[in-house]
Amino acid sequence: MNLTLTGKDGNQAIIELTGATLSHLTLGNEDLIKYPLKEDDPKKGYPSAFLFPFPNRIRDGRYVFEGKEYSLDLNDTDSNNAIHGFVAFENFEVLEQSDKKAKLQYSYNGQHEGYPFPFTFTVEFSLSSNKLSVKAEGENTGENNMPVGFAWHPYFGFGSEPIGEMTVKAPRREKMELSDRYIPTGEFETERAGVIPLKNNILDNVFRIADVDSAQEVSIEVRYKKKKLIVSQKAGKSKLNYFVLYTPASRDCIAIEPQSCNTNAFNNEEGLVILKPGKKIKYEMSVSLEG
Repeated sequence: MNLTLTGKDGNQAIIELTGATLSHLTLGNEDLIKYPLKEDDPKKGYPSAFLFPFPNRIRDGRYVFEGKEYSLDLNDTDSNNAIHGFVAFENFEVLEQSDKKAKLQYSYNGQHEGYPFPFTFTVEFSLSSNKLSVKAEGENTGENNMPVGFAWHPYFGFGSEPIGEMTVKAPRREKMELSDRYIPTGEFETERAGVIPLKNNILDNVFRIADVDSAQEVSIEVRYKKKKLIVSQKAGKSKLNYFVLYTPASRDCIAIEPQSCNTNAFNNEEGLVILKPGKKIKYEMSVSLEG
């Protein structure tokens, strides 16, 4: 089952109840979302997945929080890590639905021994003229503090056009150095704002946005011919101050992933938020098309 949002000029978004996954997005007559990456495996690559309460990898699946050690399931078996949280493939409940708006929620009761912290996770999609706005919210419904991180994992492109014909414009950023297990080493390199050509370029990197101001909106653009696909994220204190760029082997799309924290944040605490009982954390993103 899925939900369909419709707007003017053929704009459309389709959302699956599994994972609240955005499986189709048309803006300005352009097909912008790649889903699935592999026809016989909709989970491969976590297309359009929401990653909560942690994005990316936790080294060895282990972390210490408030003096107690926890062990997560190692679902990144190639690198012996835990990866991408618990909500990506769960069934969501529809809270609201109209032609241009949908709100869905998943409730987690703390069933994983490695993360015994109950929460609700809510996602809201709103479709307007050539723009899809996405809001995500996590609420601590338990009785103890909980560590929290978040990311959204969509793959973008222009239909089946090869990404070698495209470029990406990104803000000034710090590129995290990663180990052979994709865990940050603590070193980074500052890269200036500018255009990144995708022809013959392989990307699989975590970045921290440099010079983040309070309540700042930061955008990353995919440019193809005279059109711009713009992925925006609200940065600032406890907001989306990281992002990932990843080009899969298919070379027909690029993952642009707004992220709230660094990889392995449960251990390095970079961008980690400690959410108190009854408190909420909110994230705001959007996808738009110009040209």
